[in-house]
Amino acid sequence: MTDPKPSLGECLRDLRRRNDWTLAQVSAMTGLAVSTLSKVENNQMSLTYDKLLQLAQGMKVDIAELFGTRAPAGSAGRGRRALSRQGEGRAIQTRTYDYLYVCAELSRKKMVPMIGLVRARSIDEFEDLIRHPGEEYTYVLEGELDLHTELYAPTRMKAGDSIYFDSTMGHAYVSVGDRPARILCVCTMTEQDLTAAVLEAEGIEPLPA
Repeated sequence: MTDPKPSLGECLRDLRRRNDWTLAQVSAMTGLAVSTLSKVENNQMSLTYDKLLQLAQGMKVDIAELFGTRAPAGSAGRGRRALSRQGEGRAIQTRTYDYLYVCAELSRKKMVPMIGLVRARSIDEFEDLIRHPGEEYTYVLEGELDLHTELYAPTRMKAGDSIYFDSTMGHAYVSVGDRPARILCVCTMTEQDLTAAVLEAEGIEPLPA
């Protein structure tokens, strides 16, 4: 039998103690109230993903470390591997997309793989196009969508189609079929920065650095 994964509270307490931080210091770094942090450490409450992202950014750690994965020395990690079974991963829901970040237990990955459900039905649902460092590869698993970019006319894509592009170019996916399209997407950036870019495109204020 494998050991159960530590809770968010246990991971937060471990990170704080390893760095000799008080709750007040973590509160100052992250903008989260001391009472909130205390309840999290005592497993009395959970956090929404945007708050988890805020916590990780404020503490300057990879978000995977809040789920029990400590980055190895040297960070590159020779011989690393991660297996995600069907349906496994870290699920994130926004107004325009549902994401399942797969192989999420690996920290500081050079690529972010995810399965996405494109809920947006109109480009007007976005406050702005999504922009983030790196490059992006997308393969349409099911359904049909339009890829909107700031430099090209919308590109219609069906199941089996794929595209690779510079993700610093503004872009957004919009489903056009009878049901939301499902995509496999791989981005060359951190999970935190990717999620922050999506939230910003939806008009949600960027999280503090």
